[in-house]
Amino acid sequence: MGAPRKYPPKNAAALIEELATQGHAIIGIAKKLGVGREAFKRWCEEDEVLQEAFEVGRDAHRQALVALLMQAAVANKGTNANAMFLLKTMHGFRETDSSNTNIKVGVAVVPSVMVVRDHGTDEEWEARTAEQQRALVLDAASPPKVIEADVPAPPSYAPLVPASHPAPPLPQYTDAPAWKGNA
Repeated sequence: MGAPRKYPPKNAAALIEELATQGHAIIGIAKKLGVGREAFKRWCEEDEVLQEAFEVGRDAHRQALVALLMQAAVANKGTNANAMFLLKTMHGFRETDSSNTNIKVGVAVVPSVMVVRDHGTDEEWEARTAEQQRALVLDAASPPKVIEADVPAPPSYAPLVPASHPAPPLPQYTDAPAWKGNA
């Protein structure tokens, strides 16, 4: 067997369209042209004329099958099962939406809340800041002030029992039971 063709033959577009109209798959058309499937696909990717010939042939095939079904419907005959099968398998036709379609949507909800408080206009904010700055400069000798405290002060962790009353000593158990086996 010789090396596969590097370039398509001169009459490739007409031959591709004719074979696709007859219902040949890509592999069958490639074999008729004496090349592999990948070489045929590359030809179609590189040459718009060949790709269009293939698509026109496939569309003509689809139209012929639809025409068979239309003739049966007009003549009030039973559906042509062969034509319907070919439309489904070769051209992706569906009677209804697939019931096997499983759509899952996941939404991640972050359990946090953003609180936006109104602190007034820019002018009010600037005036409040300037007033606080003046107060801080005037009271430089006093301990630092909290500029704006919206958070309550933390709780005091002072001992509940005054130091003058020490805690009683913990009892010492000398007769602790000896555990045997599983409790």
